Amino acid sequence: MKTYNEIAEANNIPEPMRTRYITYMRLRWGNPQDEEVKCLVGYAQEWAKRFLAGIEYEASDEEGKRILEEIGLDF
Repeated sequence: MKTYNEIAEANNIPEPMRTRYITYMRLRWGNPQDEEVKCLVGYAQEWAKRFLAGIEYEASDEEGKRILEEIGLDF
């Protein structure tokens, strides 16, 4: 898997959480080459699990929390 979309699909992330996950990942790590690397090494998978568990805010650093607040915590 090379995209956040593919990771979301493989993890059966439901809407609207799926869109929120992809939006967060792309705002946080938006470079397309970085996206592929994050997917290949498992980092995007870790974040998919955090979203599914509902701990994405708690697991985020200050920049990540700002992004989540910007896109809406209950997106």
